[in-house]
Amino acid sequence: MNFIIRNQADIANKYIRFAKWKIRKLSRKFGTLIYSEIYVNKVSAKPAMYDVTVKMGIPGPDIIVSAKSDNLNKLWAELSRKMKRQLRKRTAKNRFV
Repeated sequence: MNFIIRNQADIANKYIRFAKWKIRKLSRKFGTLIYSEIYVNKVSAKPAMYDVTVKMGIPGPDIIVSAKSDNLNKLWAELSRKMKRQLRKRTAKNRFV
């Protein structure tokens, strides 16, 4: 699987590694991911607000998930839940077609 990272907010590398680990784990579980693009932007400075968009390439239309938060741990947890839900929904549709 191929990863493309666009870290415009200069967040620590441990958060990027965590996101890649979560996506690899989902790829092993569902087996349909071809590539993943992660876009990290800083929305505001004083309360540091981050906007993260994850684009996952699967056969058919791509899945795009995004979230905003000031806490990076909560942000990645929310994105992980959203990615898992979308992949589960897409593989369930493909299974019955």
